[in-house]
Amino acid sequence: MAVSAMMIEKFFEPLTSPFYLILLLALIIILNRLNRNFFINTCILAVYSMVFIALYILLGAQPAVYRWLHRMNSPLVAVLAVMVLPAVFLPRNRFYKLFLILPASVIVSAVLEVVRQYGAVPQDAGFKWFLMSPAHCIGVFTGILIIAQYFLPLDSFRKFTRISVFILLVYGGFAFRQNYSDYQAMIARRQSAVPDIMNISETSPVMRDDNRLSYIPGAPCRFSADGGYVQGCVMELAQRLFQVNDRKIARGDAVETSYLAIALAALVLFTVLAFIGARWWCGWICPLATLGDCFDRIRRWLKLPHLKPSQPVKITAVVSGLSLGSIGLLLAKAYAYIDENGYFAGCKIPAYPFCKICPGQMVCPVASQGLGALSPLPGTEWLFGFFKITVVALTLFFIAAFLTARRLWCRLCPMGMAGGIFNKGAFLALKKNALKCNGCGICNEVCPMDIHIVQEDMERADVSCFDCIYCLKCVDNCPQNACLSLEFAGKTVVESNLERKLTNARSV
Repeated sequence: MAVSAMMIEKFFEPLTSPFYLILLLALIIILNRLNRNFFINTCILAVYSMVFIALYILLGAQPAVYRWLHRMNSPLVAVLAVMVLPAVFLPRNRFYKLFLILPASVIVSAVLEVVRQYGAVPQDAGFKWFLMSPAHCIGVFTGILIIAQYFLPLDSFRKFTRISVFILLVYGGFAFRQNYSDYQAMIARRQSAVPDIMNISETSPVMRDDNRLSYIPGAPCRFSADGGYVQGCVMELAQRLFQVNDRKIARGDAVETSYLAIALAALVLFTVLAFIGARWWCGWICPLATLGDCFDRIRRWLKLPHLKPSQPVKITAVVSGLSLGSIGLLLAKAYAYIDENGYFAGCKIPAYPFCKICPGQMVCPVASQGLGALSPLPGTEWLFGFFKITVVALTLFFIAAFLTARRLWCRLCPMGMAGGIFNKGAFLALKKNALKCNGCGICNEVCPMDIHIVQEDMERADVSCFDCIYCLKCVDNCPQNACLSLEFAGKTVVESNLERKLTNARSV
């Protein structure tokens, strides 16, 4: 039975490759432009999948090639390819209702997996969480979201998505471990935990092994309880790359070379995910933004107006974010050459220096474990107090920005800027039919990023811009039918529809 399961897993492993996903999307775009019928397109995609699996297995027969392929793989890719893409591209007819059996089956499979895993837990262990592999865990969360979007209006679905993903990324470090042995190892790491903001060595994310790291766009924080679910944000990955010791690489050091190879493979996976979702990850997935929006909700509950930052303030936020990100990466590069006492040129520098000034490492532990998890401030010995002053200033700015100006923080966030690079020319696009626009300005009023181009641009069909987080509030609130829409790989996913909006409002 175990051998059979391993063979099945080996056969479907190619579907976890980012190359499979990106080529699949390219093929879908071509087929949509050729306007072939649904049955022919399905057959072509099935043939492509079989050919890719065969090529992957053939290339993977070489150990060196397989190591590289394995390092880039992620169960998230397979879930996107097998579950999310059909949910996007299938027509909303009886075939779609038939497709919903797939996410329901994945949920049932995950429940059975949890029940099976509980069989290995001692009865007197007092264990109360969920044990399942990342493939099952990501699959069950995605399956729930796919079924939910069929019934929920857009705004409610976005809120449901953000809450669900927040639970996974922030609490997943202890609530969704892979198996009981993994959970016990996590508990053991707690015993040696150092209550110091400058130390993260005792944490280990769920989706990590010795040869593979998993990053997603947005700002999932490594400082979440017990390491969180994924490795962290793109800035953590960038610091890993900058911390590579060039001298050791030049000498052919095997450990340093392997470290670099794993980080580069993670960068490939991150780039593919960013190319697919751009800054949508900020609007729908980012747990740090979800926490920030809690402060925005407090402002609205108090019936306080939000401030609209001026253009100089927006520019200052962007420049400040780029500057702080650059300083963090430069310090990460210096860390590769510290002496045995942790000093470089007389300055004490920690590992992952940008993480030590990011508000995420202050607010995410509190969100996942309560106020008792709030770490003490770094001492003045760390770069002459730079880390202490900066982390306090940025945390206060993070709270104030969401309390007063909605998503002003997101203009400063380097992690969000990395996603913004893909907002133009990638798979996502915010489209506008200028002939249907009456210039009412509702799109600008509801936009949390205070973007004006959607209202003002009357010439271009593509009104995507660097700052857009694809929250789709403009699409959801536009009073003109089919004026604004979101396209993914050439397919209209959702468009403005006043009648639908009014119907949903009456049903609530």
